[in-house]
Amino acid sequence: MHTLHSLLRAATATLALTFPLLAPMAAQAGLSSPAADSTEATGTPPGYNATCRCYRNVSYGSVTWLEPTTRKFARQEMDIWMPDAVVHPGLRPVVYYGHANAATHTIAYDKAPESMYSRFVKPLTDAGYIVVSYEFRHPVVNYVSGRKAPRLDIQKAINYFVANHAAALKADPTNTFITGRSRGGGLGLLTALTGKFSGGTTVRAVRTFQAQTTFDCQESARTFVIESDREAFLAECTAVPGAGSSLQSVTSAAPPVYVGYDRPFRHQLVPASEVDVHHPDFGLALCDRYNATEAPAQCVPVEAVAELDEWKGVVDYFNAYRVAR
Repeated sequence: MHTLHSLLRAATATLALTFPLLAPMAAQAGLSSPAADSTEATGTPPGYNATCRCYRNVSYGSVTWLEPTTRKFARQEMDIWMPDAVVHPGLRPVVYYGHANAATHTIAYDKAPESMYSRFVKPLTDAGYIVVSYEFRHPVVNYVSGRKAPRLDIQKAINYFVANHAAALKADPTNTFITGRSRGGGLGLLTALTGKFSGGTTVRAVRTFQAQTTFDCQESARTFVIESDREAFLAECTAVPGAGSSLQSVTSAAPPVYVGYDRPFRHQLVPASEVDVHHPDFGLALCDRYNATEAPAQCVPVEAVAELDEWKGVVDYFNAYRVAR
């Protein structure tokens, strides 16, 4: 049986079994290193590459951790992709992106039609959007027992970008959009619903693919698992205090959201073995909460999305909520 949290923590367990000497390091999420202790001054960020019109590895904080899903050290960094300044000289809306497990914040400058750059970054920058892709800790994957769940990195990245670089890059925080895939979509959604933003940041809409909408074991068991399997589900689910739940965070002020999944919706409780981190009914449950809360914003659940179509229509979706400036 593979429950949603056991799958999220599987990479950590595998790391400990395969590399026992690294396991203690993996437990120390939140180390600092000399290279990570400084953040850039306010203004134009460093690391500009004219070929991709992007800034690489811009620091937004001082935390370094051993990421179990990549088996590499990660830092609080972001990449910033810019639109053509001649074509788009005015204020530019901002799209923030969080990656999936086993990936990083780095999106390759790859012009192949199937690449993430061609399917996601380029359509957005061509339409005048700034795209910010950040590295971040996940409240379950990177949880360390006895410490607070690390769920605020995305909020920190957004606030840092706005405070330090938005003005120089002509970014418009009042036109903010949050996206993400899998772990990046789940935490991005939770951040959009619960984040404390500064600098005039207003989240206009959210679009995710394969997003988990709750990190609460008890809630997951009640909402998605057949009653006879709930005890077994909870025995495997890693309970993380304060990890958060988007289902519990929907209010009348919630932004519009599009939640896409690669499998058909089930519309029913299922065995525990079927509730993995990409369970499609996560999206249905979220939209049910939107309806129950009578939130004026629209929640759109989309099923059976093809792997390379997850960002199809993203520009049109965000343009529908973009406020003219």
